[in-house]
Parts: sequence; C-alpha cells; structure tokens
Amino acid sequence: MLALRSHLSFVSIVLLAVGASAAAAQPAASTADLIAGLLPEVVNISVTTYVKTSAVAGNITNQPSIAEKRTQASGFVIDPSGIIVTNRHAVADAADITVILNDTTQLRATLLATAEQSDIALLAVRADRPLMPVTFGDSDKVHPGDSVFMIGNPFGLASTVTAGIISALGRSTTESESNSFIQIDAALNRGNSGGPVFNARGEVIAVGTALFSAGSDTGSVGLGYAIPINDVRFTIDRLRSNGHVRLGTIGVRVQPVTADIAAAVGLAVPSGSIVLAVGDDSEAARAGLSVGDVIIRVGDELSAEPRILNRQIAESRVGSTVVLTVWRAGAALIMPVVIGELPPDPAAANTATRQDRPAREVRSDLGLVVGPITDNIRRKLHLGAQPRIGVAVRDVVANSVAADHGIMPGSLILNVDRLPVTSLYDVQQRMDAARLERRAFVLLLIEDQQGLRWVSLPLSS
Repeated sequence: MLALRSHLSFVSIVLLAVGASAAAAQPAASTADLIAGLLPEVVNISVTTYVKTSAVAGNITNQPSIAEKRTQASGFVIDPSGIIVTNRHAVADAADITVILNDTTQLRATLLATAEQSDIALLAVRADRPLMPVTFGDSDKVHPGDSVFMIGNPFGLASTVTAGIISALGRSTTESESNSFIQIDAALNRGNSGGPVFNARGEVIAVGTALFSAGSDTGSVGLGYAIPINDVRFTIDRLRSNGHVRLGTIGVRVQPVTADIAAAVGLAVPSGSIVLAVGDDSEAARAGLSVGDVIIRVGDELSAEPRILNRQIAESRVGSTVVLTVWRAGAALIMPVVIGELPPDPAAANTATRQDRPAREVRSDLGLVVGPITDNIRRKLHLGAQPRIGVAVRDVVANSVAADHGIMPGSLILNVDRLPVTSLYDVQQRMDAARLERRAFVLLLIEDQQGLRWVSLPLSS
C-alpha cells in the first residue's frame, strides 16, 4: 500500500528522443548555465519545532517536557524585499525558521501568513541586498511529458538539482475541491517541501508538496505531487493583500467525463465533470444539482473539466453566484449556484490538540515556552488575584540558554530589555530589536519563588 507523505521534492530524469546520428551531429545543450542563474532564486529552510516528550499535564514542573526537533524545507523568492514562498506544512508550527541563501548566508525568517487548504506559506527575511525573485510560468499550459527540474534541500543537502518530466495532471490527494496536483516523475525526499518546479525555460510552474512512498521510512518511488503555480499565485495574492485566503465551494465531488460516460449520458463529445456526490446541506444541493449531472460549463469558461471547474469555484468570491450549465436527461440546464466557503481540512491539521502544541509559544534560541499567567502560577507565587503584567514560563528546554541561566518553569518574565511585556509577541519583538542593534545580550526581569532578579541572556546570531 502506498502512503502519501507531505515531504517533497521532485523532478525526474529528462528523456530526449534523439537518434544516435542526430545526437552525434548536435549534442544536447547543457542546462548548467540556466540552472546557475536560478540558484539564487531558491532558498533552503531550516525549521525548529518543539514536541512534547511527556504526557504529564501541568504548568509547573522541574523536569522539561518538550524536546527540540529540526527539519528541512525548501522555498523560493517572489519579491526582492525578501518575501519567500514555501509549504505551510513545513513551517506552520515552527518555533524558529532560518532561511539559507545559495551563497550560505543565513537569515532569520518571520512567518507572515499561511493558507491551510492550499498548503502555502509566506516568509519574510531582511537581507542586506535585494534578493533575486523567480519568474512565473503558466501551469495551465503544461502537458504530460514536458521536461521539468527542481532545486531544493532534500535531507539538508542544499541547492540540490533534480530533473524529470510531468507524469500526469489533475491528481488529487483529498476530497477537497481545490486540489488539482501536477504529478512529477522524480526522486522526492524529505526537505524538498516548498521547492519550485521549473520548466525548461527556467519559469516556475509548480510548488512541490507531497510524495508517495512504500513506507514511512522509505524514500521516493518516483511519484510526487506539485501545486500548479497558477493556484499558488492566487493564494499568494490573497495572502499578501488580506493575510488570509477564503476558498469557495459548492459542495460537490466530480470526476472527468470519459468517452464511455459521454456515450452513456448522450453527450456528443467527452467534456465536463460528472457529479459523484452532493453535500446534504451544500449550496449545490440547494441549487438542485444531483448525482449524475454533468457540469459542461462554468461561468464564462468554455470547459468545465474538473481542473477548470475546481479552480473557478475555489477562486470565486464567497457569497457570489456562479452560473453552471448542467447536462441532465439529454438536455442542458442553466443553474445559478451560490459560492460557499470551504472549511478547513481536518486532515491537514496536526493530530495533537492546540493545548498540546507549544511550538508557537517557544523562543527556540532561548528555550522558553511562555503563555498567560494562569491561576496555578498565581497560587505558586502567591500573587493573589490582582492583574499582573508579564508572561509565565510554562516550560524550559533542556540544555537551553534559559535552562543554563537558571530560569525555571513557573517563573514570570516581567520585562525584556527594560520594557514591560504582556505576550510572546512582545518578547520576540524585544529580541529582534536587540539583534538588529547587533547586541550580544538581552536583559530579562524574572520573578519566581525567590523573588525578583535580572537575568542577562546571550543572543544567538
């Protein structure tokens, strides 16, 4: 049984049908020069997260209950100011993200926004020079057999180039209407997630996102999925303008109309999408759409094959109306359908509950897990019920900077760099400001069972 895994990479071996005499007369041109020019557009990403090592609950403990985990991903520059695209699943729960440029420059990255259904994330870095952005291609114009190559970071092997072909179009990994992947015949491995797939002209036509493998510990079997770049560009535009993406839905599942299906339903040509299922309380059901209907046109599009239908609906404004042309019982019907909002995909979320996911609250270079001041901590420190400014240390990573300087779970951080803090955001902001000033230490005011004290923590570069 093949298992789908959201790690990735792709791009297989380019096969050119060239006769022996033709090859001898005119050798195939090398793509080395093209690839050399693209390397600065691609980044390698190092991600630090923290995972629970104990199921014991409680806000105060003398034993660390979290452990550091480091993973790799890939990404690419879309704006010279330092905006980078990668996969959401690779960075969404990161405590710390480091972007490594092709020249080995390391930059601390900020997670700007994510789109769960699209599996896209935007990062921002601050470099001392403009970065080189990619050139977008048109994923609607690709075909099986087209040559592609990918630059990424498999297993941390920075700037690895692989090559191959497009194996198929319109693949899907879930029941989500918005999924329409490009299948790549290539060696896909951990660390390629979020990497760009280039066409032969050096244009990005997809983003690597998932692979099939024979087991959790095995590598590629040559089946990889990539998100079409036209879908990615829609997501990028919404994230940059609104900070979030609302995908449209009408609540149906469809499949392509084959020649046999067309003959069975009385269509002259195999075109459109036949309905597999209609949600009970969906917009499609309210509009009268039924299982077995064939959607032969959507809006102004001349075709309604699944890839076009899915994108048209997903990118339609929630609350707007799309007009479908539906083939039923030998006749064409005009059917207006209101666009609903596609809910988050539960399968895309971490199986742990949000209480069990401390990663967003961890400052990886310090080793602190912080959160609100709870009643448990108030009782431990005899604070009473009066409001307090500060954040509570929920946990401390073993052998971290914080642990080495005697900060214990249950302590309060009242201010950082002589300024009061009320959230993890405040703590991060003070740290980032100190780094921008190229300072080696930052000062924390700590309150614990021994009282108040100042602690000077060294900052990583």
